[in-house]
Amino acid sequence: MIGHKTLGTIVAVMLAAACGGAEPAPPAVPTGATTPAMPTTPTTPTTPETPATPATPATPAVKAATPEETTKALVEAWNAHDADKVAAAYAENGTLRIVGMPDFVGRAAIKAAAAESLKTFPDFKVALTRVTMKGNISAVEWVITGTQTGDSEMMKLKATGRKTGLHGVDIATYDDAGLVKEARRYFDVPTQMQQLDAKAKAGAFRPVETLPTAAPLMGTTKGTPEEQKNLDAVNAMYKAIDDHKVDATLATMTADATMDDWTQPATFKGQKGVKGFLETIFKAMPDLSQDKNLQMAAGDLVVTEGYLHGTMKGNMGPMKATNKAMGMHFVDVIQLKDGKMVKGWSYGNSMEMMPPPPAK
Repeated sequence: MIGHKTLGTIVAVMLAAACGGAEPAPPAVPTGATTPAMPTTPTTPTTPETPATPATPATPAVKAATPEETTKALVEAWNAHDADKVAAAYAENGTLRIVGMPDFVGRAAIKAAAAESLKTFPDFKVALTRVTMKGNISAVEWVITGTQTGDSEMMKLKATGRKTGLHGVDIATYDDAGLVKEARRYFDVPTQMQQLDAKAKAGAFRPVETLPTAAPLMGTTKGTPEEQKNLDAVNAMYKAIDDHKVDATLATMTADATMDDWTQPATFKGQKGVKGFLETIFKAMPDLSQDKNLQMAAGDLVVTEGYLHGTMKGNMGPMKATNKAMGMHFVDVIQLKDGKMVKGWSYGNSMEMMPPPPAK
């Protein structure tokens, strides 16, 4: 066998001989011999076709979560004490607005806020009481419980070892992926602070709530004529309040109607109980009025989010007259029967009542 190096040398010598000196005479062709045919130039092999690049498989579309699925995931994340999963239920630049406090914008800030709450209340639990939906907006009512065995930097409060349990509501808007784009959270901070204060006077604030075990009530706006009638009835009640007409307001309620304003220490029972509350408010704020920015009717319920404002010219419970403008954001959930209120639940943060009022 001729090695590659040897073969290369032979080829080089042959090329050198072919290119150098005079061209030698061709040898004589012997008699009777035929001239050998010239070898056919080998055909250049056809370049094989480049195989077609296989098509990139389409990325499967990520199925958007429904608002109901996101709400369920949030409850599970809170109860699992997983701040990462709490934040993951929000859009990348989502906002958590706890009424009366600075906003938390973006997942990192929302995660930090959740982690702070879970550190302050290591046995924190949440359960839903009702969810009302309209398109990509929900009103999620809830109860939270916990024991404050950790320090709270947010509330500037050392561990007390005391329990808290209170009602609240989130008004949430969802993006196309089903994640929370914005949540506005309402609960009464002074109630929680008094529950955690061993020196607070019993009866001056709501007692600690227990965690409900029943499945939450679910409702969705259907746009029926009955829902529109309920919405009209609730707006008639708001007009009577803005007109400071006690009797006209009571006429929009049944005789045994009850009202739970979660900023107040007890339930208002019957028209008599509601009447006393209305008279106190109208005396304290003679120019009281309300702005409504969101309303949705679902079945026998009407949810209203708004802003109550006026001038504090008289005392209202522990709050003294200041003769200054004040205001408070609120969410009312009203249940109706035959066009009249039978039950009401009102959410807000009475800490906002301290002047100056927040911007609308």
